[in-house]
Amino acid sequence: MKEHTEPEQIKGTRKLDLRSILALNIRSRIVLPYLILTLLVAIAGTYVVTNLVASSLDERLTNHLLEAGRVVSDDLVRQERAHLEAAGFIAFTQGMNDALLADDPQRVAELAEPAASGFGIETLVIVTADGAEMLHLLRRADGSLQRLEGHFGIADLPIVRPLLDAGDPTGPPRRAIGLHAIDQRYYYLTALPFGLDGTLSGVIIVGTSLDTLLPQFKATSLADVTVYLDGGRAIASTFTFAEYATDGATVRLEDLSIVPELYESCLQATESVKGENVELYGRDYRIARGPLAIGNDRLAVFSVALPSNFIIQAGTTSRNTYALLFVAVAASVVLIGYATAQRITRPLSRLVRTSQAVAEGDLDQRTGIDRADEIGSLAASFDEMTERLTERTRALKTLLDTYQEASGRMRAILLSIGDGVLLEDMDGNFVPLNPAAEMMLEDMAQNFLSSPLHELTSDEDGHESGAATPWMLDHRRFQMGEKVVSVHSAAVRTDTGEQLGTVIVLRDVTTEAETERLKDAFVAHVSHELRTPLTAIKGYCSLMLNADQPVPPHYHGFLEIIDRQTDSLVMMIEELLDFSEMEAKGKLRIHRQPVSLTDLIEDIAAAWRPKMEEKELDFHVDVPPHLPLVHADPRRLRWAIINLVRNAWQYTPSGGQVTLKPSAQNGMVMIDVIDTGVGISLTDQLHIFDRFYRIVQEMDDDVRGLGLGLYVTKAIVEAHGGELRLTSQKGVGSTFSLLIPTFHTAEETD
Repeated sequence: MKEHTEPEQIKGTRKLDLRSILALNIRSRIVLPYLILTLLVAIAGTYVVTNLVASSLDERLTNHLLEAGRVVSDDLVRQERAHLEAAGFIAFTQGMNDALLADDPQRVAELAEPAASGFGIETLVIVTADGAEMLHLLRRADGSLQRLEGHFGIADLPIVRPLLDAGDPTGPPRRAIGLHAIDQRYYYLTALPFGLDGTLSGVIIVGTSLDTLLPQFKATSLADVTVYLDGGRAIASTFTFAEYATDGATVRLEDLSIVPELYESCLQATESVKGENVELYGRDYRIARGPLAIGNDRLAVFSVALPSNFIIQAGTTSRNTYALLFVAVAASVVLIGYATAQRITRPLSRLVRTSQAVAEGDLDQRTGIDRADEIGSLAASFDEMTERLTERTRALKTLLDTYQEASGRMRAILLSIGDGVLLEDMDGNFVPLNPAAEMMLEDMAQNFLSSPLHELTSDEDGHESGAATPWMLDHRRFQMGEKVVSVHSAAVRTDTGEQLGTVIVLRDVTTEAETERLKDAFVAHVSHELRTPLTAIKGYCSLMLNADQPVPPHYHGFLEIIDRQTDSLVMMIEELLDFSEMEAKGKLRIHRQPVSLTDLIEDIAAAWRPKMEEKELDFHVDVPPHLPLVHADPRRLRWAIINLVRNAWQYTPSGGQVTLKPSAQNGMVMIDVIDTGVGISLTDQLHIFDRFYRIVQEMDDDVRGLGLGLYVTKAIVEAHGGELRLTSQKGVGSTFSLLIPTFHTAEETD
């Protein structure tokens, strides 16, 4: 027994020594990198402090100064782009070219002033091709635009006259800096030629004052900016002269001017020129100068100035202090690394022993480590993992039982339902999932021998007959002989989005289809039968109202009521027929052809003008010339427009106004029906296009309808590929906008 125990003790001692050596190696691997890295950082830091930091301040100041010059040049380029964008917008404003050719300054001002206000233009001049100043705007101090009258010789400016002489509307723009004759401020000006079909219509000059540009340059470059012109004369600067005017000294802008030789050399330079240290008003500055240029146009010379103490000294600690600091840090790193190694290796050894025990099947083992760092988190996670292993085993068994129960329940449900359920896998194979599906497939196969498969949902419902996989459509209906089958399908996906196939539900809807057919036939028959007596009533009523012998006044009023109510019944029947067709087929049938909206709208206006006058409504019809043709069903489109006009007529009190205004835009024709009626609240606007929805108003005692007018109108517009919009305010009025594609747009779409 003694001989067996002694070798085990020796073996345990060897394991302990091995762990000690392993722990020592881990400590070394932790401490040594810390120490080496610290020494490297100390050497590099000392080099940086002694050789780089102290000697780089002057170079940093110079680089910052040159960068400020580049920023100013970039800001000028951005301002030029803003000028060109504003000038191009004004030049291509609809009607501008015609106004210039017609020599109509009032029209030019009406077209240009909104754009000038929107773009924040400070001065705007428009000159015709023959040099006449058509418009001259100048922004006042309060931000408003002032229209200047008179001749200021703009056409003779060096940036305008060459463009007029060239006569090229596509020529490059010209730039300059000049003094405005009215407010005596210097402006940065851009002149842009424009015209149509290769013919010059005029030149647009857009300007921004230097009083506006220089503060922007200073904000972005963080340096004071000065602009020189006319051989070196300073014309604008961001220096605040009031702060330098001390002890009775007089400070002027002219004091910043430079000699002509320096001005010419800077003007011809390709980039900012490094400047010298100068003293301005008792302060030391470093100045760099360069050309203020856009493209090939050299406009002036600018300078950027920074105080010599702009960059604060980054380090004030001496070399000896830095060296001592690095030595102290290196010693601290060694001590901290050793302590860290001890703190890491001890719990790691315990974690290794516990993991070996768990791997051998002893799930009762725990590390017992309670720390707030990553090792503690690792140990806690390991203990939690071992705690949950048994729970996961039990949970997996419970989950398996649950899946088996759910699978059995699903099979029972599929067996009990009367609808047939199929599954189409990703290879296109159909798998019946219940006996009802097998029976329906067998019936379909037998009926197919006597009558071919006929799809009741036609191409008009939005399905293309050439669909590659007809089962993938959401809803289809088929007929074979006397049997009608409704087919619903949906994609089957996993929780991760992977598609497993398509589930298809077959339902025998023969009875429902027959009921719908009988209902539609009944509604259509009754509606058509009602038209015959209503036509007679309408005809005799009109005959009596227009008879040679006058009708007594009290009878005349009765006949007018009969006439109006007959029109209301005819309207309801038309709406009921359209509604019945939409409910039966899901969509109105549209017979498209080229339609002239001008003739259609004038015809509608002529028919409704007497009713508008009878109600004392101001009826305006504004049809523009050359209105394009539309690709539409004339009868349906006429009915849609009449519905909107009738709606405006009904809900606009006497003395109001109704406007019918078509217009063409972006391949579409928009028909606006505008009224000054009672308006529609936001709540009612959410349901205004719902079927059978009517707005309850105090004044609608005489208004009759089924609530189908706007519903049918919206269906007609959408069937044409258009859109119906509504803008309304309670108590102010409403605007219904009907958009429909033009004839050419519809051809391109087809």
